[in-house]
Amino acid sequence: MTDESVSVAFGSLGHLKALHRMVMNRKFEGPDNVFFGSPHLAAAQHAILETLMQAEPQHAAQWQSWRDARKHELVVNRVRQHLDNHREVVAEMEPVVRRAYVESLLAPLVGDPGLLSESAGG
Repeated sequence: MTDESVSVAFGSLGHLKALHRMVMNRKFEGPDNVFFGSPHLAAAQHAILETLMQAEPQHAAQWQSWRDARKHELVVNRVRQHLDNHREVVAEMEPVVRRAYVESLLAPLVGDPGLLSESAGG
């Protein structure tokens, strides 16, 4: 079994925050692409947030609160629009797969089960 984990060093916390901001802006403000629902991108986004929380433990609670998808109406609406645009494909997904897909779409935000069910059409 191969360990696929890698580490990346940033020259400053500002560099990491810039990466986070750029990925968020591109993902939610740019046109849909193959990476929008990618579990790989979602995992990377969660890792960036976890690293930010570790780098600034005094702000970890703020970052954790920020992750609440209910506080990001534009992002949630973007995810809903994407799901609506692809409703035939989404409807054919098994519930567990559909939930994971919606979680990847929302990443690095986290939705409560009600929001996820509503967004996933289930």
